[in-house]
Amino acid sequence: METNTDNLRMVQGQIKPINGMTEKLVSIFNSLNREDFMPEEFKESAYVEKNLALINHRVILKPELVAKIAMHIGLKENENVLILGSTTGYLTAVLSLIAETVIVVEEDDCYIKSSESATKENNLNNVIYINKSISNGCTEQSPFNAIIIEGAVDHVPQKLLNQLEKNGRLIAIVSENGLCNAKMFTRKETMFHSKQLFPCSLPVLPSFKEKNIFSF
Repeated sequence: METNTDNLRMVQGQIKPINGMTEKLVSIFNSLNREDFMPEEFKESAYVEKNLALINHRVILKPELVAKIAMHIGLKENENVLILGSTTGYLTAVLSLIAETVIVVEEDDCYIKSSESATKENNLNNVIYINKSISNGCTEQSPFNAIIIEGAVDHVPQKLLNQLEKNGRLIAIVSENGLCNAKMFTRKETMFHSKQLFPCSLPVLPSFKEKNIFSF
């Protein structure tokens, strides 16, 4: 597939300069046209340096944020990953070119249909889409080497952390006191450790607005 000039310019300007970015990831972003994973009404905004708001507090993550998540999750070729709330499937596509299997749980049927279409057009054959609530994860396919919540949450449910493999990790954008930070949660036997990765700004996903809050 021939990559367009706008996509190459996006990678050079927004992704390659990220501190710690690998050559492998840069190559993957170069090989995928971001425009392919955008709804028709957003295609002209495919390469802008900002998050794009959808309905119901859903967001298309800006290229830099997608790249930072992909970099920090550090997937290996023999690993599986669960993505919760994939919207248009761009992060899914990026990680499918690294992971052995990508499981996507998305509760919006329209997002699944558009993502599946773009996935097939790009010949990505290791992605499985499941249409159900994103807040419960996917116990039937667990445990996972990695889990990513593609949107902000005000807490990380224990039931999601329990779906991690030993030494598995989960990345979530956690909103606390009006501020959002990407955090990495790592499983060590029956214990879980967390560390802050970087600040960002996203709306909290409605599915994760619950009273039972799990924190460290």
